[in-house]
Amino acid sequence: MICHQFSSLLGFECHPLTEDGSIAVISSPFKFEDGDSLPLFVESINGQVRFFDDGATLMHFIGRGVRIENKKNATFLISAAQRHGGTFNEAGEIEFWASEDAAPMAFAKYLASLMDIVSWEKDQQGVNADISVFIEEVGIALRAWKPDAEITKSPAFVGVSGKPYELDYLIDGQPVVATGPRPQSATWVLHKLVDIQSTIANAGMSPLIVIDDRLDPESADQESKVLQSVGTAIKFTDLEARAAASLHNH
Repeated sequence: MICHQFSSLLGFECHPLTEDGSIAVISSPFKFEDGDSLPLFVESINGQVRFFDDGATLMHFIGRGVRIENKKNATFLISAAQRHGGTFNEAGEIEFWASEDAAPMAFAKYLASLMDIVSWEKDQQGVNADISVFIEEVGIALRAWKPDAEITKSPAFVGVSGKPYELDYLIDGQPVVATGPRPQSATWVLHKLVDIQSTIANAGMSPLIVIDDRLDPESADQESKVLQSVGTAIKFTDLEARAAASLHNH
């Protein structure tokens, strides 16, 4: 009986992404520190199997505010892949190749490399500190702005690619995403939201995107124009002003 329940018990499932089933995404219970699921993709090519992350690991760290602008900045990703026999390729992907017979071992090595990266993330004091603090500040401002609203933290979504995501809040059913003003952070938010909104279930979703404009107002203004295409982008100082006005009215 336990074998029939194995997938549901442990959270491992395989979802094909192409009609011929040659590319698939694997859902698993493993996550980054912020709750994003680890990217597990598999592709079959001419008797070879490739396990890869589709660049999502790199984008995860860029989205959390880690500066990665060259290979030197990406040393921790390169090392984690190489340590287990994989590579960090020119497209910014972690990948492991193997024959079909050796696929189980290759998958184990691929997963081990990602778990090494998660351990690195845990060990880095302050890597996610700025964005984590900002997310909390946004939550405080949301509650002050709409004290009677129902606010949920870390709502889960699934993109059309099959990737699971967690956004920052739901306020009366509207998703809220907090982001920094740097173009790399905005690019990751854009990528994530486009993937989520491309599903039929989320086609009409219009999230509130809060951009931290306190240190670099000019960049925040530029990125807000880009992010308007996937939701309502507002500056954090504007959200604070709304919160202050609401407190005054109450």
